[in-house]
Amino acid sequence: MLLGAVISVALTLGVVWIANGSIGRVTVRKVEPFSLVDEPMAGTLAERFRPWLLFDSKESWRPLNVDYMFDEGTQRFCSRQELATRCSPIHDAAEFDQLIAEKQSGSSSYVDIDGSKVAEYHGPASCRPLFDCNSGPRSAIYYNATESNGRYYLDYWWFLRFNHFTRLDLNKSCLLAQGRKAGLCDEHEGDWEGVTIVTRPHDEAHVEYVVYAAHKGTFRYSGAQLQLHDGTRPVVYLTEGGHSAYPLACPHSCRQPTGLAIDGVVPPEADHDGLAPWGRNAEACVPNAPGSCLLSLAKQPWTHWLGEWGAGCAAACGGALDANSPRSPGVQARFQTPWCSFQEEIFTCDGRSQRCSDWLSAQVRAIACDPVLLTEAQRASTKLGAGKLGLEIAGVTSRTATTPGVVQALGAPLEPHSELVATVDGPSAEILVSAVQGALLSEDAFANPAWSSGERVRLTVANGADGPIVLADGRPPRERTITERATPATLDRALRTTALHPHA
Repeated sequence: MLLGAVISVALTLGVVWIANGSIGRVTVRKVEPFSLVDEPMAGTLAERFRPWLLFDSKESWRPLNVDYMFDEGTQRFCSRQELATRCSPIHDAAEFDQLIAEKQSGSSSYVDIDGSKVAEYHGPASCRPLFDCNSGPRSAIYYNATESNGRYYLDYWWFLRFNHFTRLDLNKSCLLAQGRKAGLCDEHEGDWEGVTIVTRPHDEAHVEYVVYAAHKGTFRYSGAQLQLHDGTRPVVYLTEGGHSAYPLACPHSCRQPTGLAIDGVVPPEADHDGLAPWGRNAEACVPNAPGSCLLSLAKQPWTHWLGEWGAGCAAACGGALDANSPRSPGVQARFQTPWCSFQEEIFTCDGRSQRCSDWLSAQVRAIACDPVLLTEAQRASTKLGAGKLGLEIAGVTSRTATTPGVVQALGAPLEPHSELVATVDGPSAEILVSAVQGALLSEDAFANPAWSSGERVRLTVANGADGPIVLADGRPPRERTITERATPATLDRALRTTALHPHA
């Protein structure tokens, strides 16, 4: 969702980032060498690993072939001038391509998508009851294929006409500046979303891991624990209205990743029951063919356009001027450095030191990890051995099969009276556990220099006075982080805190 508001541009002296309209400088990060994959190989890979999209049953929008949106003739091309904003109609896709060719460097330009309230952001009546078509040439997803470090990175993007995060409209937070700054509401025209699928080293037939984009972060999941349709196509559950991507369904009472907590409160997430499959999932798409559901970003004249894909939310959100629409895929971090993922503006990249905590993503309940092996494996351009890491929860055993150095167990946080057994591979191993007790969430990290290769460690979860108590062979964690699930009271507190401390 807000991933579309973050761009990263490599400069000689550092990296400039833009998030929610503000500009700052972050630590220099060296970009790994990479090369674009040419057609037809790029299309072959893109079709092989194309994600299987499952929308929430209440979702109204679907991925757009943007040429068809511009061919509607109802959008406008706008440019912010010193004294005023000037807009002109876009009659068709060819005219839009011409406009951006003339104003390629104009970051002050944007597309004003037709509509002034949520119900008006829709395509032709032939798509009803949905706001945009679920099948046919009007609906498509885009891809970009690169190669680095012996791996293929298949970057997938889809565009939705509007981002409507209804779940967070507590106390009309969408109309309050502090609510938007706190991340409790996200309403804006246009929404670029997606996932990045990474293959094993020198293996174009199997998934090593997948990066799912959700709100202000991207999260890594090892391919061994994912649902893979036809063995190669990761299943992606998309949230209602906000379109964040997750590897598991959540029909109700969902929450965002704990890494996105605000003032110690984890915001609620929109439902993603996965009961509405994308109508073109099962098609055997021929990449870039007329009417195809799979189109190359390398062939689009707008891929690197610097303007915004929408007019923010001034019309639909009570005049809010600080709600940004996304930039084009080509100027976003996930496109420019697909071998990196980020949480809270901290980048984790293949070829650099890996942290086990980067893999304790949303919908991950436990991890057995060896950061030494993990870092070595991500730096290597050849496949390394899987090691002895493993997790056993409720009789289900997970092993490292695709991402050496880390094994994840997906699912809801562990509750009191549950237990798991982790198999470690030596003294550098770590175990991370996500647990819940009522509204309190904990993330616990364990390490022990006395662990030996193949040792089995028993972890238990019990009730505690300040949240769940997790022990490993009776010992407390090395680190413990406590957050709260969002309730009306905690969200109201977060709104007040942000109002008092707007930069918190």
